[in-house]
Amino acid sequence: MRKDRELSNIEANERRILQNIKVADLVQVTAFNKDKMTVDVKPLVKRNISGTYVSPPPILSVKVVYVPMVADDVVLKPNIRAGDLGVVVYLDLDSDSAISSGAESQPTSIRLHSGDDAVFVGVLTPGL
Repeated sequence: MRKDRELSNIEANERRILQNIKVADLVQVTAFNKDKMTVDVKPLVKRNISGTYVSPPPILSVKVVYVPMVADDVVLKPNIRAGDLGVVVYLDLDSDSAISSGAESQPTSIRLHSGDDAVFVGVLTPGL
């Protein structure tokens, strides 16, 4: 019986830890900066905090991940619009240096799964 209780406590503690790790969010674009290839987004799924569902805050200046398409030697970038739906993925570690340099680098902070290290992936069509 005691082992069962200990195992239950371990599982409950692990679940609490995992609940605080952000992996990805379904979001709606509120603004798109085509020059910087960033979006401002609003997460669409509310979070349960102590039994009350609350809207998460917006995430600003999220880097857009896209597959460049080339036509007649011109790189075509996506035309994302306010209202579009997509997914934001929270990178494991502070990625500022790696993204700005394009090279392997050390994280410059201890951030983990932060909105500061989010990337916007694609556009979803609702209802399909």
